[in-house]
Parts: sequence; C-alpha cells; structure tokens
Amino acid sequence: MIKTIQQPQIINNDEKNIGIQRNIPGVITKFPIQQSFDFGFDFQPNTENYHDIKFKNDLIKLESRRYIGSKSKLTNWIIKTILAQAENCSSFFDVFAGTAIVSKVACQHFQKVIVNDILYSNNIIYKAFFEVGVWNRKKIENLIAQYNALNPNKLGENYFSENFGDKFFDYNNAKIIGHIREDIENKKPNLTEKEYCILLAILIYNIDKIANTVGHFDAYIKKPFQCQKLQLRLIEAVDFYGIEIHKENANSLAGKITADIAYIDPPYNSRQYSRFYHIYENLVKWKKPQLFGVALKPPTENMSAYCTVNAKNALNELIENLNVKYIAVSYNNTYNSKSNSSKNKIKLEEIEEILKKKGETTVFEHSHNFFNTGKTEFNNHKEFLFITRVNTIHKKYKIYRSPLFYVGDKFKLIPQIQAFFPKNIHRFIEPFAGGGSVFLNVRAKEYFLNDIDKYIYRLHQFLLESAKNPKDFIYQIDEIIDKYCLSKSYRDDIVPIELKQQFKKTYYAKFNKIAYGKLRNDFNENQENILILYMLLIYGFNRMIRFNANGKYNLPVGNVDFNKNVVNALNNYFEWTQNKYIHWFNLDYIKFLNAINISKEDFIYLDPPYLIASSEYNKLWNEKKEKEMLEFVDQLNNGGFRFAVSNVTHYKGKENNIFIKWVKKYTVNSIKSNYISYHDNSTKNFQEVLVTNYER
Repeated sequence: MIKTIQQPQIINNDEKNIGIQRNIPGVITKFPIQQSFDFGFDFQPNTENYHDIKFKNDLIKLESRRYIGSKSKLTNWIIKTILAQAENCSSFFDVFAGTAIVSKVACQHFQKVIVNDILYSNNIIYKAFFEVGVWNRKKIENLIAQYNALNPNKLGENYFSENFGDKFFDYNNAKIIGHIREDIENKKPNLTEKEYCILLAILIYNIDKIANTVGHFDAYIKKPFQCQKLQLRLIEAVDFYGIEIHKENANSLAGKITADIAYIDPPYNSRQYSRFYHIYENLVKWKKPQLFGVALKPPTENMSAYCTVNAKNALNELIENLNVKYIAVSYNNTYNSKSNSSKNKIKLEEIEEILKKKGETTVFEHSHNFFNTGKTEFNNHKEFLFITRVNTIHKKYKIYRSPLFYVGDKFKLIPQIQAFFPKNIHRFIEPFAGGGSVFLNVRAKEYFLNDIDKYIYRLHQFLLESAKNPKDFIYQIDEIIDKYCLSKSYRDDIVPIELKQQFKKTYYAKFNKIAYGKLRNDFNENQENILILYMLLIYGFNRMIRFNANGKYNLPVGNVDFNKNVVNALNNYFEWTQNKYIHWFNLDYIKFLNAINISKEDFIYLDPPYLIASSEYNKLWNEKKEKEMLEFVDQLNNGGFRFAVSNVTHYKGKENNIFIKWVKKYTVNSIKSNYISYHDNSTKNFQEVLVTNYER
C-alpha cells in the first residue's frame, strides 16, 4: 500500500519555504509551505455589478447546502496546497464541480475558472451564483416576498405535493414548493436567463433547509418531524467574468478543454448523485415524469461510470485526455467502510499508478471528520490530494471534429495523420476538403479549401458566417427542432421510454420519422435554406448528403439526433475558425490548384474519392480520374511542392493497382483505419496509407 505523509506544520514563521521529503517509490513527496494565503469564504467578486454589498450577510452563500462529499471544510487546504505546488497558472478546471465550493475559492486566485457537472440542478446553481447576466434584484425580492406570503390552505394540489407531500417535505410546504416552481416556469418568458436561474437556485437552497432527509433524497425520514413554513431568502449571486460553465460527461469534456490546472473530485462509491438528488433534478427540469419506488425517483439518467466497476478505466481515460499543466485529484479513504455502497470503487494505489504515467506526482493527506448520513463508522478518516506536474510529452493538442460528420471523415485518424504532416506550414491547401476535420486540426497561417460538392461548400460558408454569432445559430436550431417536434438529446430527452424499450436500437428513427419527412419536404420546396439542409444532414441516415436525379434531397431518416456531440462539434468549429484566414472554393480540384500561386512553404493535402471503395461520392471517381490526379501530383513534386495523399491500396478483396504502382516513387506511411459502411453499418477493413514526398 502506498505510504502517505501528513501535511507538515510550519515551525518557524520567519521562513518562506519549509518542507520535508521522504521516499515513496515513483512519487515525489516534497511539501513546501507557502505563507500569506487568504482562503476564507469571504468571496469578493471583481465586478461592479455586485448588488447591494451591505446586505451580504443576509444572503445565502454557495457553501450553505447539504451535499454528500462536499469539500466545504477542506477547500482552504486544497487550494492552498495546489497554489503552493503549481507555477505560472491562470486557469482552473473543476472537472466534477459538485457544490462548486472549490471553484468559488478558485475564482479569487485564477483569471479563468471552468466549472463542470453533469447534473441539471448543479448547472443551474452555477449560472445563478457565478455567470455574468442581467438581473434586477428588486424584481427578485418582490417575487420572494410574494412567495413567502403564500397561504398553503388557498393553494390547490400540484405535482410536487401529490408526490412528495408528507414524505420528503411537509404537505403544506410541498404545495407551496410546487406552486412556486410552476409560477417560475410561467414567468420564464418575462425573466432574463440569470433571473430564471437565480429563482430556481433560491428554491433549491431554501427547501434544502426544511427537507425531511439526512442530506440527500435516497430516502426520507419516516418518523414524525417538526416542520417550519418555507421562507425564501436571496442567494449571493455575483457576476464573475472569468467563469465558463459546462454540463457534460467529464470524460467527454476532458479532451476539449485546455487549462493550467485540472481539479478532479469524482464520485468515490456506488451511490449515484443523479439518484441522490433526483428531487432537485426533477424540480429544475420540471417535466413532471412518472415516479417509481418508495423514494419516488424518475427514470434513470446521467449515471456515472465512476460509481461502477469501470471506475478505474474511466479515471485512466480522463487523466490521459486532459490537456493541462497540473492535475490535482481529491480522494478519501472510505473504501475501508463496512457498507458496500460506501466502499470506494478506486483504490489509493490505483490512482497513484494512473497519475505516475502522466507525470511527477506528490501526495498530501489531511485528517478531517467525514460527513456521514448512515451508521458506518469512519475512524482515522483522511482526505488525500494528489498533485501531478504533467510531463510535456503527455500534452496533447485539442482535436476538433467537423460538425458535418461527413462520410470518409478523418477525425479518428487525425493523430496518425498529424504525425506525418510538416511542422511548419505557411498555407494549408486542401482540394478535397469534405467535412473539414483535417483542416480543423492543422496549424497554418492561412487556409485554402475546396470541394466540388456545392452543398458541402455552401454548408461550410454558412457555418463560417454563423461563427460570428453562435448563440443566434443555436437559437435558430432550437426553433426548428421545436417547430418540427424532433428529438433533442443535447437539451432534453423527450423520446418516450416505451419507444426506447420497444425499439432499443432504432428509437430515434421511429420517433423522428414523420417530423424528418416534413423537414425534408420543406427543404425540397426551398433549397436555399442551408440551415434546414444542415438539420437534414444531422438527422438523416448515416449523416450523408444525397439528391436524386430530379435534384430532390432523398435521404431517409437516421437513428441519430441533435445530440451533445453535434453541439460540441459546432462550438469547436465556431471557436477554431475565429480569427483564421480561410478561403473556400467550389471548383474542380485541378482548376482550384491552378488558381493558387503555390509556394515552397505551403503544404497540399489530397484526400480524393477512393477508387476501390463503395461510398456514395466515390461513384463519381473512375480510373481515368485516378490517373489524372496522380499525374498532377507528380507535377507538384517536380515543382518542389510538399504534399501528402490519403488513399487505400486494398479494400474488401480489391486492389488499387494504379495507385500501388504509383506510390513506389514516394514515402508510404501505413495508417490503421476502420470505416463504417453506409449500406449496412458494418465495419470494413481498409489498407489505408498516407503518401508523402518530404522529410518531416
């Protein structure tokens, strides 16, 4: 078992850096102590929009909430230790933010704080407490006064009181809570986003004080309890201009974020937070689902792999994908608990093993009393903090995926392809740009891009224009989704559970079929609406673009929808294209290349249709065009211009003998790839290569 060392005490206050060092195999254990830290919760925001500071003591603070695993008593020690170890850091990524107490204190010390949690309720709370937004304090206070004056005897039954009255809450309070929540929803059109989030956060924080529980909603206390009437108080809402808020699976988000420090405090045991706090999730979403069991829980969602036997693999994947200078991991030793549900899914030694692969790791420990709602005794309870200084060789660039999800997309091959591209590129030139995942992952001063498909060209032009106002683009998407009643898993799960159970692999196609047909008909009546074309691409079969002989879009509905991956790809596209010099063309590739005055500092990447493959657009390619292209590439080589060509030499028993003979002139780099057949969704093995004419 790994040895750990308690945080040493400062003995001589005159010394600025005091520490001890012991040997732990593979782990550096030096503990310098920095002085002059102020880690109190007296949060002072850097904003002129803070409202009536004289009332600060009357406001509900972020940390005044019951929450399993809360770091409220440990935050000072955690931040102090991180700051003592980390150098030249200005950004902080709270991967599993939970209560966001650690993020709150981090806001005092970092220019940018990225906060993430998968729960809807926590996301609303972060926006209410931190996000920059317009809100009228007097307006909120007037609503609070109205809600506090409610007489439960004059209120009717509602969803909340019918389900939770005299269980998790006193019956009269439950009537008031349900009434307030419904009223907030009715008032939403007349509220700013910040006001809406503040009201919901106010409701959550105030009902937390009167809930008939031991701190979570896995069960309620069945003994008679003394209740008090719900009286709302305002929360301490501020505007922090350095905040960035996400609600995403941590492992999915990890590779998309670049920060100096990542702080990781994952779930430790089998208790799922989405189930512990299902009432808050239900209250925020307000979809009024059918509830099940004694605890009255809705259908499962947002289940964490960290609460399962796959926890170690999940953590390993997360750590590997992080693009940061330092990683700090919180951990406590509850895995020796007598309760099976309280036992940790990852052991101390396993965390050490994972982190050592990423860089030099220091481990700290701190004794404290564990918040326990059960009967398990935790003797000698300790909190551990691993801090890893990431080796530079492990740092990875963020990989962007095209939001077109185009057939033949090179997204999964980017790391392999990048390894063979030149290090210094003045202009990146791509005659067969397609979906664009390659150019999105190339560093160059300027980009010249082309595709002969006019719709691909128009889609890219449309997205580049939309990058100027991403929020308006997403708003238009929302309007179309709602107008046609399409599924929208990126925002809400509206597919009935009965449909999912009946059609386990095709329920999106079943749900969207009629709506998709209407969307397709509307586009065929007006093919100038590129936004509708983009929606057809996202919801269509295998996300392809196909028109019949009469020029009508004829692709059937697919078993896909507008999900989080689409939103992330769009946001990444919009982010990446900002301040880039990008020129798009819609020409035959030879005309395109002849139109550019290519220089020796430029780099040309060609990914033509594959002669022996069976994708839809490959049907436009033949042996004559293959030979023509290879002859043209030879001319590029004779001119001294750098190029790389992607192609396949073998596919399903076929050989591209024309290409195989041609490549003998150049360097052939093998690429491991598996593509999905658009005919039957089966995986087809390729022998893919990248041919180059330069030394990297």
